[in-house]
Amino acid sequence: MLAKVTRGNQVTIPKEIAKKAHIRNGNDYVDVSYDHGVICLKPVDIEYRIPEENYRNLLKKAVVLEKGDVRLSAEEAKGFLRKIAKH
Repeated sequence: MLAKVTRGNQVTIPKEIAKKAHIRNGNDYVDVSYDHGVICLKPVDIEYRIPEENYRNLLKKAVVLEKGDVRLSAEEAKGFLRKIAKH
């Protein structure tokens, strides 16, 4: 199947190929490699990490209840984190 390469070296992956490769909206990145004349694209999920110092500061604030704070149960918090992790 042919796909045109644009001036900026961009290629649109045909829908049928993307489906077979499990590349879908939400996969923002693919691992690109080149081996013996073959360009390989592999969908990857990126895990965002909080720098250690920011994490420590977050923990300090997390244990202090301030005016206007909302308390969540463990289940509510887990659901909230799952929701935002998908974005």
